[in-house]
Amino acid sequence: MYLKTKEGKPLGLGAKYLKDIHTIDVSGIDPRIKETQFIVACDVKNPLCGENGASAVYGPQKGATPQMVKELDHGLRHYASVIKEVLGKDIIHVEGTGAAGGLGAGLLVFCNAVLQSGIKTVLEAVNIEQHLKDTGLIITGEGKIDGQSVFGKGPVGIAEAAKPYHIPVMVLTGGIGEGAYKAYEYGISSIMPIVNGSISLEESMGRGRELIEDASERMMRILKAGMLMK
Repeated sequence: MYLKTKEGKPLGLGAKYLKDIHTIDVSGIDPRIKETQFIVACDVKNPLCGENGASAVYGPQKGATPQMVKELDHGLRHYASVIKEVLGKDIIHVEGTGAAGGLGAGLLVFCNAVLQSGIKTVLEAVNIEQHLKDTGLIITGEGKIDGQSVFGKGPVGIAEAAKPYHIPVMVLTGGIGEGAYKAYEYGISSIMPIVNGSISLEESMGRGRELIEDASERMMRILKAGMLMK
């Protein structure tokens, strides 16, 4: 598969060249791909572009400035428009195409992959329904809980599965970011940060076991206090 400029030259390496795509040559794709079923487990539902797209949501995490985010989103929009024009596939609003910086889109288009929720795939594999029937409390974890966590991250997927059974879901997390409150709307009962002071990321990672044990004890004490109040 080749991405080419208007002059017929191979596209340069890097996201900044996405805006220069003129045509897509798929003649060199291994024919065995058409005979293969690809199932892609996406940990997020983000579309390729827009305010919830790959650039806007994940660009800043990787150091992109607002101007860079704007340029990246423009490039991905152009990429999607060429795909639609050349290959007849409209992907710009498909959930999961923004996963892994837009890799979901590439797999969907060029491998005819099926994009599905990563956490739901895992929960189905372990037959989660069987375990939920006799469960009173779920404790799970995540590196950071913020506004993007509701786009398919593990804790929210678990909370959605537990909701019909009215099982409280508590999350141990390395940090709480902007918009974390949105997770409560999806069934998360409580968020417990493991960091217990003003420490660096390096220190918190080095003391991971200790901090998780401390946060777990605090969580259990809260639960015990709640039970005594009944």
